[in-house]
Amino acid sequence: MEARIRKFIEYKGISPSELADAIGVQRSNVTHVLKGRNKPSFQFIEKLLQIYPEINAKWLLLGEGKMIEGNTKPATLFDPVSLPVSSPVISEKRSEVEEINDLFSQKSPEPVLPPPVIEKEKLENELYDSFFCSEKPIERLIVFFKDQTFKVYNPSR
Repeated sequence: MEARIRKFIEYKGISPSELADAIGVQRSNVTHVLKGRNKPSFQFIEKLLQIYPEINAKWLLLGEGKMIEGNTKPATLFDPVSLPVSSPVISEKRSEVEEINDLFSQKSPEPVLPPPVIEKEKLENELYDSFFCSEKPIERLIVFFKDQTFKVYNPSR
């Protein structure tokens, strides 16, 4: 089954860690399954089928049938989209004057205002106060990024 899970990961174009995050299991769980160390649990398979309903469960469990039910390839941005066909609307012919009057009577859209600018210093002070002004002092903060890197911050105040 690990070969089929690996094939699905390749088909989706995601990494094993992205699969783990998507289905809500530990990354080590996916790694152990893909390396054959552990068999996938019922919860693992259930979550995989819930998050990715296009997977053919019979293919995943038994290797029978097609990997994907229905569509044989993932949709891309450039795939044609079939729009519903609507019947043409036949309207009465209007005079040019009526059409021009309609154009001028329309309200102009409300202007979109940019979000308020928050001063960097004010934001830093609010963050500092929310984290560092508690009864328990903070030793350090670790921020994890999606590219598998991290940064450690030590309070200096």
